[in-house]
Amino acid sequence: MRSVDAARSIPFELPFGFPSATTLTYNYLYPAAAFVVAFVVGAFVARIVQTLIRRRRAAAPAMAVVPGGLDLASGSSRRQRIVPAELPPPPGLLAGRDRELDEMCDHLARPDRDGDALIVIHGEPGVGKTALAIRMAHLVSDQYPDGQLMLRFDSSDDQLTEDRLETFVRALRGPREDMPERADLGRWYRDRTRRRRVLVILDNIGDPDQIRPLLPAGPGCLTMVTARAAVPGFPGQFPVALEPLRNDAATALLDRLVGGDRIGAEPEEAKQIVAAAAGYPVAIQMAGAVLAVRKNWTLEIAVRRMRDMATDLQRKKVVAFSGILDLAFALLTREEREALVLLGLTDRRRVERWMLAMLFNGAFTERTMPENVAGRFLDRLASARFVERRVDDHSGLLTFRVPVYVHAYAATHLGSHLTSPEQQRARRELTEGRRRRNERNADEYLRSTVFAFLERGQLDDALNSARESLALCRERAAALSNSDSGALAFATEEGLTLAALAEVNAELGWIDEAMTGAEDAGERGSQSPRTLARALRVTGSLRRRLRQLPQAEADLLAAERSVQNADDRDEHIRVLRELTALQAPRKDLETAKGYFDQAQRLCAGGGQSGARQLPAVLLAYAQVLRECGDPAAAATTLADAERLTGDPEGWQRLRRPWIRLHRALTLLDLGKYDQSREFSSAALEGFTTLRHRYGSGNARLALGRAHLADGNLSGATPELEECHGTLRRCGDRWIEAESATWLAVAYHRAGRGQEAVDLLSAAEQAFSKLGDEQGVRRAGRLLWEVESSLPVQPLRPLPGVREWITAVGRQPTDPAGTRAGI
Repeated sequence: MRSVDAARSIPFELPFGFPSATTLTYNYLYPAAAFVVAFVVGAFVARIVQTLIRRRRAAAPAMAVVPGGLDLASGSSRRQRIVPAELPPPPGLLAGRDRELDEMCDHLARPDRDGDALIVIHGEPGVGKTALAIRMAHLVSDQYPDGQLMLRFDSSDDQLTEDRLETFVRALRGPREDMPERADLGRWYRDRTRRRRVLVILDNIGDPDQIRPLLPAGPGCLTMVTARAAVPGFPGQFPVALEPLRNDAATALLDRLVGGDRIGAEPEEAKQIVAAAAGYPVAIQMAGAVLAVRKNWTLEIAVRRMRDMATDLQRKKVVAFSGILDLAFALLTREEREALVLLGLTDRRRVERWMLAMLFNGAFTERTMPENVAGRFLDRLASARFVERRVDDHSGLLTFRVPVYVHAYAATHLGSHLTSPEQQRARRELTEGRRRRNERNADEYLRSTVFAFLERGQLDDALNSARESLALCRERAAALSNSDSGALAFATEEGLTLAALAEVNAELGWIDEAMTGAEDAGERGSQSPRTLARALRVTGSLRRRLRQLPQAEADLLAAERSVQNADDRDEHIRVLRELTALQAPRKDLETAKGYFDQAQRLCAGGGQSGARQLPAVLLAYAQVLRECGDPAAAATTLADAERLTGDPEGWQRLRRPWIRLHRALTLLDLGKYDQSREFSSAALEGFTTLRHRYGSGNARLALGRAHLADGNLSGATPELEECHGTLRRCGDRWIEAESATWLAVAYHRAGRGQEAVDLLSAAEQAFSKLGDEQGVRRAGRLLWEVESSLPVQPLRPLPGVREWITAVGRQPTDPAGTRAGI
């Protein structure tokens, strides 16, 4: 019998024709095993690499094309560094200015040019100075990455230099930077622009001393100035004298504006219109606007109308292109002509809606023009090129500027359209209206306009009223800041207005604007408990919506302390309402009940005003009940709240769709999907009626979720897509990320995995920047689930691996095991 060791030394015998075990092991089994291991490890590594690449791509900051969106570069929920881009859109048509553009570009490209660049474009009104400056600024804007600023001057504007500097400082400072004192504005501006490349446009300056403090200090900056005449006292400037267009360029511009072959069909009449325009681009554009609207007019009719209106020799002396003004004036309706003529009575060229309304109501006592109607008339005059639309830099208010030649032209029509008593009454009414505006109490005005409009769902009126109030604050600033008491009164008034404007912006979903306004309101009104309470309540509400709960609690508790010293019952109810809603994400029912009971008692003792606030208080408490796991009680509370919104005067028009939206979400929790869709649709209808885009986006999100829960993917996907597209343009980063998460769920179920991955990556990034850990975990879990279901792309072998495996398979038998380490 053989020993065990001897038995181990005897090789296993295989039938003839089969390879030995050693040959099988080294020539086939090892390479196969190596290939399997390489494949498994490669697949695992591929999944990790693929995930890391996706995460890195999602985390890479990319500036959104339009402000807002999950891909907005930011280090937090708000931008950390402000890069202002205040240039208006480039003019659509700019004919005959290629030579001037080339000269300016050549000047900026000169290697021997020392110091910062100053270009002065000067010429008569209407010659196109501003349009040329804006076009040039857009051509070179990429060379000034630290910002582009623009400031328009007005001869009737009594703004101080500090006010204009403050406009630039507000544009350049970061959201967390404190506003410097007025005495330090110039130093701050120079320090900020010294090492940066900033482009500045100063439009329509009259006094050279106006622009000296506004020039940036950096040698790599560019300043462009437009003026009626050359600006002396600035060595090294590059002057550009702008002349009217030549006939060929003016004719080409008119042809492009009118379209078709109308200019070529009537060349003689076209020459007469061009001659009447005297080469001024503004006149060509006005004639083009007239003819583009009246497509059935021949040019012969236009020339005849122009001649019929030109009966006053005084009008011919107003401006070189009075004939074009006559042509455009002939096109206006009777009411529009009256509105234009009334502008000739104004003592300043900046016009607001209330000014035209005062003039009209004073001149025509038998008729009345509300402010919103006056705004529509001004908008029509702007479409006819008689006035220019402007946006106030500080308040965002849409105003209108009357060009100097239009103001003079309107004055020549006064005698033929208004009697002397009508003119006197109009001037008196304007003066009296200005006096009443200057004497009104800011808090009472805000209650009767902004907050009343907001409760009724008149969002445009609320926004315009808040902006008009803020613009008035700026007008009164100079008079009130001459004394310490005046400065304090101005700060309090502006703080109250900023807080009201922030509340309107918050309702519209414009979170960044609302947060900035509320923080500015807190700074302005730090000495006023009422102002401070409103500002802190708005910031606390915004932070609650962004799930920044500790900061929200600190703001709201501070607001409660301030409001107790302000004797403001309505504001106290609003603060308690927000403190109640704050407990929803915390699931703290006991604390919420305490705040809710206090708010109810104040509502009960607050008369009609308190009764109007009770539905909002019930809504806040219902949110807590729902988050604490009692949707049935939440549904009952919301039903009670909706019954209280049946106000025939419409005070609850805004509150009702929000209550219906939360009823839809509560029914969704209860599994009643059909009823949830009904209430979501009702909320959507209400928001649509109010033209409330942010509310409509929220309602569509609830509707899409109800479809998704019911398995109706074809109904959910379009609703969620439209919802996400709407919320991307609003500014609420949290609800935008929430909508992206739910849309990703719909895409995942529809087999659109890569689109779901992109959405979830952006949502996870947004939740992380907002500090919402729960949102980060939820989006991350869904992201991993979706990525795990995606097919793995096979890895391409590294160079040399394929040859190595082939070589291993071809090695000869190695019975001694010398390659055992392979």
